[in-house]
Amino acid sequence: MDRGFSTFWHTVPVRSVRLLDGWEAVPLAAPLPRVEEAKRIKRPWAPVRVPGHWQLEDAFAAYEGLVLYRCRFEVRAPFGVEMLSLRFGGVYYSARVWLNGVYLGSHEGYFAAFEFDCTEAVAGGENELLVEVCSPEEPEENDRKTLGGVWARWDGMSPHINPGGIFRGVTVVRSGKVRIRSLGVEVDTSGLGRAFVDLYARRGTRASLKGCVRPLGFESSGAEFEEDVWVEPGCTRLEIRFFLLHPRLWWTWDRGEQPLYELLLVCDGHEERVRFGVRSVELRDWKIYLNGERTFLRGINYLPTDVYPARSSEDRLRADTQLVRGANMNAVRVHAHVAEEDFYAACDELGILVLQDFPLQWTHRREILEPAVAQAREMARDLRNHPSVGVYLAHDEPFYVAPPEKWTTLGLLRTAVEVLSPRWVLWQRRVLDPAVVQAIEDVDSSRPVIEAAGHLSSTNHLYFGWYYGGFRDLERVVKVFPGLSRLPTEYGAQALPSPESLQEIWPEKREPDWDTLSWTYRLQVERMRRYVSWKHDRLAYVRETQIYQAELLKHATELFRRRKYQPTGGAFAFMLNDPAPAISWSVVDWRRRPKAAYEVLAAAMSPVLICSEYPGESYGVDENISLPLFVVNDLPRSLGRIGWTWDLDLEGATVAHGSGDTEIPADSVVRLGQARAKIPSPGHAVLRLVLLGEGEADKTNSYEFVVRGGRVPRRGSLALGW
Repeated sequence: MDRGFSTFWHTVPVRSVRLLDGWEAVPLAAPLPRVEEAKRIKRPWAPVRVPGHWQLEDAFAAYEGLVLYRCRFEVRAPFGVEMLSLRFGGVYYSARVWLNGVYLGSHEGYFAAFEFDCTEAVAGGENELLVEVCSPEEPEENDRKTLGGVWARWDGMSPHINPGGIFRGVTVVRSGKVRIRSLGVEVDTSGLGRAFVDLYARRGTRASLKGCVRPLGFESSGAEFEEDVWVEPGCTRLEIRFFLLHPRLWWTWDRGEQPLYELLLVCDGHEERVRFGVRSVELRDWKIYLNGERTFLRGINYLPTDVYPARSSEDRLRADTQLVRGANMNAVRVHAHVAEEDFYAACDELGILVLQDFPLQWTHRREILEPAVAQAREMARDLRNHPSVGVYLAHDEPFYVAPPEKWTTLGLLRTAVEVLSPRWVLWQRRVLDPAVVQAIEDVDSSRPVIEAAGHLSSTNHLYFGWYYGGFRDLERVVKVFPGLSRLPTEYGAQALPSPESLQEIWPEKREPDWDTLSWTYRLQVERMRRYVSWKHDRLAYVRETQIYQAELLKHATELFRRRKYQPTGGAFAFMLNDPAPAISWSVVDWRRRPKAAYEVLAAAMSPVLICSEYPGESYGVDENISLPLFVVNDLPRSLGRIGWTWDLDLEGATVAHGSGDTEIPADSVVRLGQARAKIPSPGHAVLRLVLLGEGEADKTNSYEFVVRGGRVPRRGSLALGW
């Protein structure tokens, strides 16, 4: 780095920021018709934390609707060309803002920061800020009026939870005559870069933009640029081109390094920094190409770290990212929400590719169209700098969906009809989804956008063994309809958490309160009864539900990996975590205690996997077992010629054995041979597989099944049912 570059980097000015505190609030029965009505409120104002959520305050527990926030503060009045901006980090769900009786504006949508020019509204002494926050109740899953995603009547979260409030900080920012409101950067793999800048000025003026790009923590070329621009009154959007010589590319952790750069932009005494990486992502025939190389995605769905986002600390967000990495996954789907900034920063550093949902789920009222377009643009603007964000997903399950406790024959028929209908029949797919896709692409055309998840023509949600059939039916179905496994973005089953966590919602020595476990903690009781029966033993129920969940996830994950690129491009299990106390599909609970499925899934997601076609649940004496064996290698390097063995143990004694050595190319699925044996007697059987000496230790896998006295009939048809 040359001296000029270094000097510029360390002498940039810093703007003045004032964080507002000392807030109080009062509930409202209806929106304020005029700001003067606030003075006529007779109810006492209660202290409230900002950042925070009103349901976490004693005065507003369980409340949903409208709350008026008030903050009184002193700030020095602007001098000369100085400008003051009032910036909100995040409000759930919408806000109207007045300062000293002057209406500044409104904003809808929870995940994006927003700000207002308050230069003329600020008083030299005490100022009064009023913020009317609306976070309404969503009474119906399929008549939503907000873009709340998992917070808008999702069947995995208690319907009593509402994260309404000013949940990120509110600041007054002092700047010069020009302010940078947004900064984005995009650099392609050849080094051609573009900086996207939103500038704000109160009156037309000329300004100088100076930018520097530097590598973070490694030696490489940087870049500098300078440009004089004319800034119109209001907001001006600019695109500035630069060139980064020999950029180092960002990869997922299993395929390479994660070099990151930083862009510093200075304009009229105001500076902004963004961190970014250089990489390309393409989606071809439902397969991801990262930097031109086909990459299999081993992933899981991620829910909010906490049901109340203000409690999502950097440490907790990074710990959740480590859980993804610790389970050998190179990808994560941020399910029906936009996560906190620190989560994406951690994914950037750890090399985890993000499939990012827009928080549009199931069906909505038609008036959602305009705010959906605006919020889709905000999401793309805020996430475009993160190299980990690889693919956007516009709408999760864009059809009528009812949770199992509300299932009816007509409701299930409606779901089936909407899933099978051509897109022009449904407003959601004909109008809403294309508009959201276009809004994202208008801001960020560097990433692919998937229009819908859970639809037959797109990524699929394959809940065999939970919502329908048995989990072994999945293999039979995808053999007949291989396109169903093109890119599964959900599959799984519910399981109880560990006894220590369960104690918080279902104390030991008590019979289960099924209504509370269902309504408040989201256990799908009838679904669970279908697959795991309650035998009046709480610890046994924990163990058996966790074993069932683990076996289902192992079967499906290994199946998808054996079908790598034929046609499967990746697989996202459902789901990693609980944001609140729940009995759900998570593999770690709200206390981050792992269920049995977490370790099983970590083994099934290993970049190098030895596996077999999944055995049947049981076999008969004298029956011949014949199971093909495979090695799946997701690494971008050959393993060379490597040895392998298999053993069939029956009641602890080995009754059959096989071995061999096979060449394992890079990024491949190789069939090793066949495990064949005639089963001599009844008992408990284990098929053990070993891949010898790959990496630091042998890779192992095993399958358990029962051998019964007499031949066991094989099930030849699907046991589908609701």
